[in-house]
This record gives sequence, structure tokens and C-alpha cells, in this order.
Amino acid sequence: MPTAFERLRGYRDDFIESKHAGGIGYARQEIHLRKFLDFCASYPIGDSLLSKEAVSAWSAVRGTEDAKTRSGRVTPVRQLAEYLNRRGIPAYVAPKIHGGNSGFVPYIFSNRELARLFAAADNRRENILWHPNKHYALPMMMRMIYACGMRRSEVIRLRIRDVDLNDGIITVLNTKFGKDRLIPLHTEFQTQLGDYRGKELAEGADPNSPFFPTPSGHFYSSPSVYTAFRKFLADAGISHGGKDNGPRLHDLRHTAAVNCLKKWVRDGGDINAAVPYLAAYLGHTHFRHSQVYLRLTADMFPDIVSKIERKFNVFPVWEGAYDAD
Repeated sequence: MPTAFERLRGYRDDFIESKHAGGIGYARQEIHLRKFLDFCASYPIGDSLLSKEAVSAWSAVRGTEDAKTRSGRVTPVRQLAEYLNRRGIPAYVAPKIHGGNSGFVPYIFSNRELARLFAAADNRRENILWHPNKHYALPMMMRMIYACGMRRSEVIRLRIRDVDLNDGIITVLNTKFGKDRLIPLHTEFQTQLGDYRGKELAEGADPNSPFFPTPSGHFYSSPSVYTAFRKFLADAGISHGGKDNGPRLHDLRHTAAVNCLKKWVRDGGDINAAVPYLAAYLGHTHFRHSQVYLRLTADMFPDIVSKIERKFNVFPVWEGAYDAD
């Protein structure tokens, strides 16, 4: 009969496997969970496989680590505990750690910068003789992040079956917060995706294969897409401030949200109705993660501040706004 520690290790492996099965990149979290199990060997396991004593000791601040680093170490353990509880196995869930990115302000691209960036992506022909698809796939991935407000990981994991070009709907499965959502396509972008598919994806291709395949037919890795983005930035003459200073690839998503709200306000839309729609479109778990774009939109476009104040009255605070974007 397996010991309590062996049972915990088995559940941990089952949990990690469930993440992999859902196509979720979980490499760093897996490392933390394996270290956590080694850490747990020093603590007795009783009725609760994850005891408050062990989890609290693991969650304690270490030296000078910041909130973001600590959150990255503790969050996988929280998720494992929630997984155990869903299976009816008592486990202590550590409190959430807030404020990891509270001081971060995203970079919002101007329309001219967006045009230069996409033109640079189209013009770069690195390795085109080796793999022509690479020339088209990467620029389309950049456009999809902006045009659909998607996360990089969501775009990378798209399969052919997820992109319905007849009805103009993208199905996003197992997102950052384990949710699924549908994203309607703008007709112009729907046409562009149709052109891409007709040129780059074989007729009758396996619907489970990547919509944006690598030369070997696999999914692109996150670092390779980010490397391409940095090259496009340089070609477009958009300076990069270094690590954590942006522009980041994720800032295309932030820019999409701000431009959406800006258009909504100038068209006389109801902001109280806009925020829930934006939250659903972006796949946010809470309205406050979308409400922050109201403040950012007002800061960048003072001419619409009065409209936002009349229709929304209260601006959201910045604290923790980008912890779960």
C-alpha cells in the first residue's frame, strides 16, 4: 500500500499530466512542484496531504525575493491544492500573493507604430528559402494577437480545427485560467486568415495540426515567437527598453483593449456595458482586470476623459491590475 507521501507524489504527477493534456505550457511550474515535493519530505503528512504547516513554510518570503518571484513559486502549489480539493482530497490552499506587477505600465503602440511593425514583419524574409511558411506564419501571429486581443500562448496553441473561417469564430481552449472562449473575427481579418490558410496549409490537413506550424510541423515555442517580435521591432525602428521595460509582445493585446475602449467611447457607447464585453473577449476572470484599461485610455487620450467620467464615474486603481492579464 502506498505511503501518504507516495500518494501525494502520484497526485502531483496526475495534476501535471492534466496540464500537459490540455496543451498548457507548465514547465516552470512543474519544476517548482517537484522542488515542493522534496521540501515536503521534511514535514509529516496527516489527514491533509498538503498540510498548512508545509504549505505555509514553502510560501514564506525568502531573502530579498520580490512578490512576482514568490508568486511564481507559490501559485503552482495553490493550483495543486485546488486540484486535490476538487477530487475530494483535503489540502490547504495558500493565500494569493498580490502586487507582483502592480507598478508595471504597458506600452501602447500608436497606429503608425502598428503599421510599421506589421510592415516590418511582412518584409522580413529570413530563411524564406528554407521555409516559406515562416515568412507568413509569424506576421499573421503578430496580427492575431492584436486583432483578436489574444495571449501569445493562445495563438501558438491554435489548431486548424480551432479557426472556423466559415462562421468567423476562433475557439480558444484551456486558457491561462482554464477557461474556454469564442472570439468573433472582424471580416477583414477573417479574409486575411483565409488567404493565409489557402497559401500555407494543405487542403485536407489534419484538423489537430497547428494552425501556425513550424518547419517541422510542430507548434512554435514561446521564445521563438518573442525573438521574431524583437526583430520586427528593430526593423520597424521601435526602440526596446530592455527586460521588463517593453515594448513586450503582450503589449499588442493591451493596445487592442485600449483602442477598443477608445472607439467605444467616441462612438457614444455605454462604458458600463463595454467593460463586461471586453472582459469576456479578453478572457479575464474579473471585471477589474479590464476596468484598468479605462484609466489607461483616459491617461493617453485626455479628450475623452469627460465622456468616461460621465458614464463610468469612478476610475479603477492600478494595484495588481496586470497580475492576471
